[in-house]
Amino acid sequence: MPFFNDLPDPRRYNSLRLLGYDYSSPFKLVAFSLATDQRRPVFADLRLAKITLTSLLSEQTLSLMKLRAFCLMPDHLHLLAGVNNPEVELPTLIGRFESYTTQLYWKRSREIVESREIALPSQEVERSTASENRELIDALMGWRATLRPELVQLKNWPNLKPEHFLRKKLWQKRGFDHVIRNDDDLENNLDYIIMNPVKAEYVSNPHFYPFTGVLY
Repeated sequence: MPFFNDLPDPRRYNSLRLLGYDYSSPFKLVAFSLATDQRRPVFADLRLAKITLTSLLSEQTLSLMKLRAFCLMPDHLHLLAGVNNPEVELPTLIGRFESYTTQLYWKRSREIVESREIALPSQEVERSTASENRELIDALMGWRATLRPELVQLKNWPNLKPEHFLRKKLWQKRGFDHVIRNDDDLENNLDYIIMNPVKAEYVSNPHFYPFTGVLY
């Protein structure tokens, strides 16, 4: 999904800047946290979550952004990322991602408000056989596979309503960023990102959450 060349430069990405830090360095990683406007759990809608991650994981995005890990929660997004091209700063990429996904949100909002239908996780999931479970768990633990949201039971999922989609804004104006300083810092941030769904009690194991990924 192209978005870097089709949209104007964002006007608010400079709220995600650390004074004196070189965001264009291809050797640095930064942990970003982006929250939805008023912390509305709009990404509890599976369709919006899917198209948002599709844009994040598109070939064009990954050609510019060095994405190390991500976790899309119902009301916020965690990213551990850097840049592949030193001519483009990371806050610029994040800002354009926000702009593009806001347009995706507008389109999905119109569908939900008109139909009053939200794509929520399944309440009942068909169980796999023991042998299938072993193969799947091995793949999940190595981050070689990701569960589809239709095939996993997500507990304590937010009570999402069509009214949550009436507001025009998707993202809060201010986000949070943290420059990764060393290997211990990297490990701690990776652990924080992938454990978010467990702490929220959506899943019992981080590998079972369908909107988390670790890229090597």
